Amino acid sequence: MRVDMSATAIGYKMLSHTLAVLSQKQATGKLLLEQGEQQWQLYFFQGSLVYATGGSHRSRRWYRAIGQHCRNFHVDLRNLDAGELWEYQLLQRGIAASEMSLEQARAIVQTSLSEVLFALIGQSGLRREWRPSQKYFSTITSSLLLSLTEVEKVLCCTEEIWQKWKGMGLWLVDPEQAPLLKPSAQLQQNRFSSNSLIALGNVFNGENTLWDIAFKKKQCVTVATRGLVNYIKQGLVNFRTVPDLPSPIEQWRLAAAIAGPGRPLIACIDDSPTVCEFLEQILLPEGYRVLKIQDPMQGVGLLAKQKPALIFMDVVMPKTSGFALCNFLRKTPAFRETPIVFLTGQDGIIDRTRAKLTGASDFLSKPANPQQVVQIVDKYLKVKGDSYPSAIRPQDLLHSRQLTLANS
Repeated sequence: MRVDMSATAIGYKMLSHTLAVLSQKQATGKLLLEQGEQQWQLYFFQGSLVYATGGSHRSRRWYRAIGQHCRNFHVDLRNLDAGELWEYQLLQRGIAASEMSLEQARAIVQTSLSEVLFALIGQSGLRREWRPSQKYFSTITSSLLLSLTEVEKVLCCTEEIWQKWKGMGLWLVDPEQAPLLKPSAQLQQNRFSSNSLIALGNVFNGENTLWDIAFKKKQCVTVATRGLVNYIKQGLVNFRTVPDLPSPIEQWRLAAAIAGPGRPLIACIDDSPTVCEFLEQILLPEGYRVLKIQDPMQGVGLLAKQKPALIFMDVVMPKTSGFALCNFLRKTPAFRETPIVFLTGQDGIIDRTRAKLTGASDFLSKPANPQQVVQIVDKYLKVKGDSYPSAIRPQDLLHSRQLTLANS
């Protein structure tokens, strides 16, 4: 399948055309859209939309959609893939655990899609790229998919909102930014009442994006922003770029680390940060802490100080080899009995024999799957009981200062 993905203004008509082509071709994969450093992703399975995400505030968008359609949602986050489509995985888990209905899940997909489309409609010079792939969809809930008709309906409604936004003179205003009223003395010179200033200052405080404010006010973004238009035109409002909130998975990991400071520590010695992150994603939900070391020579001091209960290490590394490091550690009293597991792409018979001779406890070939990693760790270390939270409500972990608005 070939879709025209030239760098051009996409707009409403071009979006509609692109979606129609993907539907007609029953395409499966990811539509990547980029503008500068901004990036959005629309995922499709056999021509139907799976989920739309990306932009600068992916997590904020998720929390808003959850707060709007399934406020008390919570689900077990263990063993959840923190990579692409984590939102869709959470929806699937929520439905399976009866934490949300199918109607609620579909509403969340549509709300997220609408916000993404709003961002895209106003872009010019948007770069588009189609990446056909099945890898994003290990499991699909067919009843969650949005047909072309449903997507076009969301697109049409979103375009109407964008036209209102443009008609209010806000085409240069990004609702992902946070409005901040200028110092009150400057506003008082324009004869605004004190009560109005206090109310406006509580809401437009430079911490809540316009999307956040609309969510809290339970209004469309155009309605929620209407009261600010005159102040914007008079130059009395600054707009700030605010960071995204931690994702539910990131917050869960932080909570798990706080809840279980006495959990066994596992070291990963590998010059590739990707490998260390891979192990951390697997081991944190299983109840372990992870010490990531990329420089094996400098890492010896950290090992001596932290005394991990188990060590994963690569064979081929800068400055030294895993064999030499393992041999050195085995001659050190503190690590004579510590399980040492080689995790490497060098998995020939000679490599395995040499690993055994240098004192390695076990050997895993790259790329190892998560089940293999957990089995190896459980073989030498076993966390007894759940000393970490299995289900954390996202709304309990949010930075309330950032999303809670004072009454206006």
